[in-house]
Amino acid sequence: MAGADTQITGGATAGRGLLIILALSFALKLVLATITPIGIDEAYGIAVGRSLSLSFFDHPPLSFWAPGIAARLTGIEHPLVYRAPFLIAGLATTWAMYAIGVRLGGARVGLWTACLYAIAPFFAISTGVLIVPDGPLALFSALTVLSLVRIAGHGDRAPMAWWLLAGLTLALALMSKYQAAWIPVAVLGFMLVNPRGRRWFAQAAPWLGVLVGLLGLLPVLIWNLQHGWISFTFHGSRAGGGMSADNILRMLVFQAIFLLPTGLLAALAGIRLAFRRPVRPEVLLLAIIALGPVLIFNAIYLTSRGSFAHWAMPGWQFALPLAGMWLAGLGEATARRFRNWAGGFAIAIWLPLLLLVIHAQTGLLTRPFTNEAPDWDRTEEVFNLGGLRPGLEARGLWQVADLLMAADWVNGGLVDTATGAVLPMRIADLRSAHHFVFMAGAAATGTALLLEPSRLKLADQTAARLLGMAQAYDANAEILPPVILNRGGVPYVAVAVVRLKLR
Repeated sequence: MAGADTQITGGATAGRGLLIILALSFALKLVLATITPIGIDEAYGIAVGRSLSLSFFDHPPLSFWAPGIAARLTGIEHPLVYRAPFLIAGLATTWAMYAIGVRLGGARVGLWTACLYAIAPFFAISTGVLIVPDGPLALFSALTVLSLVRIAGHGDRAPMAWWLLAGLTLALALMSKYQAAWIPVAVLGFMLVNPRGRRWFAQAAPWLGVLVGLLGLLPVLIWNLQHGWISFTFHGSRAGGGMSADNILRMLVFQAIFLLPTGLLAALAGIRLAFRRPVRPEVLLLAIIALGPVLIFNAIYLTSRGSFAHWAMPGWQFALPLAGMWLAGLGEATARRFRNWAGGFAIAIWLPLLLLVIHAQTGLLTRPFTNEAPDWDRTEEVFNLGGLRPGLEARGLWQVADLLMAADWVNGGLVDTATGAVLPMRIADLRSAHHFVFMAGAAATGTALLLEPSRLKLADQTAARLLGMAQAYDANAEILPPVILNRGGVPYVAVAVVRLKLR
């Protein structure tokens, strides 16, 4: 009875700990979702996702569908509504990471895993707030890995339902982002190197699970078959450029910031621990799933100059339960030192991030000293453009426009989302149109306003460049006065305006 009482008490303590982590992390995400303006990738995703295309130029469809569906269901067009599916996904992923940790080593491992995941800036923001593919990918990958860890730890023959559940969540992960394709490859690698895995070759359930999972690729494959495999051509062109020591160093620094340096070190220690003998099948499988993206993308960072540090994060995500195992095995004094260091790094990284978000909207850091933003103050890409449409309406320009134009996909997304996607959006430079070129607005005609936000001092230069682009469509295109938007009551962004006729 005493043992049972201890187990119940320990379970209750772990449950309270998880609830605290979930509550605090969700509160932080909600604050960030409220104060952070819609960014470039988010605005683009909202704009093109309204088409509910089978797939998209940049990524599989799930993250593009989500904000539009949320807005349709609620009848509300607002950043919090757009972000609501991603906030929910972030909360669910934190729980799933806890559950993976519990499967590996009990509640203590689960709590360490959930905590590491919740305080890592990348996972808190990019997979729990922003309207980007990383959120659905993190959730459905975690649910898939949870099933796989359960299967690998069960014995030689797990129930078919577990495999089918893993296949279903894998399908949703593949509908979120291409990095999910590593998971079935990792399972195949495990089947080749582990005796328990080799027995799966003779069972029907694993193959049926994989078949269900691969159904998630069908929308991507069908759409790309219809459009010349353009998504794969685009992503294939993003890497390369030769050996680059400075790039790999920069990418390592960003990965350390994304995870917190303590999280990165714990993840490395956890991966090392996973290969100590005797190796448990479920731990080995998780280590293979984690190592693939980490090794593959860091190799790309070494041989590329156009890479992004977040490409490797799906691997680091599944190194965190291994880190939880390592931390759970530390003595109390060492664990306390780790918590202190992690807390210090969290403050050192999170505080500037929050200040930057607030400054982007208010000019908090520079306004007391100058009314004109200095050259280093480059926050216009995370600036709220909500005043653009009222500014155009006040001058009577909105009422006579048949469509809007932008130079490229970046400004197309920002302008379209800021103005509510009421008018068609056409991109002037088709080489930089991304998915806009496949939307109805790509061929829209009539009176167009070619718009682009920039810092005040660049307003004339931006307008002249836009005029040159517009004259390729209409020799009589004309520059109009810009729309000036304030930050903290002081003019900060000028939206260049060029009017032209499209026939």
